[in-house]
Amino acid sequence: MVKFIKLVLIFFLPIFMVMISFEFLLRSIPNDYAYKKKYLDSNSNNIEVLFLGSSHIYYGINPEYMSRKTFNGAHISQTLHFDLAILEKYSKRLSNLQFVIIPIDYFSLYSTLEGSIENWRIKNYRIYYGITTPVSLRNSFEVLNGKLPKNIARLKAYLYNHKKDITCNTMGFGTNYNAKNRKDLFESGKTAAKRHTKVIANCQEIYAKNIQTINSMITFCKNHHIKIVFMTCPTYSTYRENLNPIQLNNTINTIKQMCAGQSNVYYYNFLSDSAYQSDDFYDADHLNEFGAKKMTLQLDSILKRIDISAAQ
Repeated sequence: MVKFIKLVLIFFLPIFMVMISFEFLLRSIPNDYAYKKKYLDSNSNNIEVLFLGSSHIYYGINPEYMSRKTFNGAHISQTLHFDLAILEKYSKRLSNLQFVIIPIDYFSLYSTLEGSIENWRIKNYRIYYGITTPVSLRNSFEVLNGKLPKNIARLKAYLYNHKKDITCNTMGFGTNYNAKNRKDLFESGKTAAKRHTKVIANCQEIYAKNIQTINSMITFCKNHHIKIVFMTCPTYSTYRENLNPIQLNNTINTIKQMCAGQSNVYYYNFLSDSAYQSDDFYDADHLNEFGAKKMTLQLDSILKRIDISAAQ
């Protein structure tokens, strides 16, 4: 029996060593999560405005157009729980933070990363941010996420062509959704609306947890003397026309009620803002670089007005 165990170990040891090496090499590929974590580690105490949230913010806010020191801490499919986790992780370093901006979009109250097709992204928060996530092997290793040929291709592209997995600029703004590669606004509107529409009766537990998370964010910001701004991002008409009015109205009414009477909490709804036309969109629910400039400048003006109002 002992001899058999030794033979098994001898057989599997090389495989184990290859897997460890492969994991190490995959983690060495620079990516958005590792970049933003490193930036926050070094610059949190300088940030005055912090944007969090999902791809609507990642591709929709370019800090280069903000008048204050701003960072875009959003990630694709980042849900409210991880927004709060990032805030809490850097709570002692965000000494100059004045504003936190959080998107509350059509899907926000009815979604979690764990329950989505993008749940493979959970490992990024555990591996690169050091944020606690549900314990599982998949959440702990790069090699267990994605198909092997794709991971090999990523590694080869990095080792031989220095191709990184960083798709944001130095201030965290996603640069891939540009006007020259714009998607069909009609088809993308229908597709995205269908993907974001939930069966509300099946999402009550998720909804309750997200409400609790928002309350925790409000309390966190109040305790740290930070103003928190919730916003619903602009979308094109072909997206809005395909939304479930019950889910949409419940989302907007809920966040309005949660903000009412709170001295440090604000809500702005840009969903149907006529300032954003077709030329501002990459697809029906994401802005391109021109729309992002417009959105960023608009928010910069809003924050200035909030400060003036608060000072009176």
